[in-house]
Amino acid sequence: MEREPVTEPELQAAGVNLARDFPGASLSEFRRYPVLSEGGWFMVIKHQPTLKSVSRVKWRLLGPVPLATEGLSLD
Repeated sequence: MEREPVTEPELQAAGVNLARDFPGASLSEFRRYPVLSEGGWFMVIKHQPTLKSVSRVKWRLLGPVPLATEGLSLD
């Protein structure tokens, strides 16, 4: 999976104020991508020069590998 650019509304939703939290930084310095840690897969938004996480949200069970049953209704 490629590192995706982040929009300003996404940073604001994560509680980031560029001028206050990252003085001199630009929006292009932030990227969203999956990471695997001790808690499983997470989708993170990080400031690339410092690698500081600004958002970390639980992602799919197997990360970039979709389950065959994903999207099926088993009712």
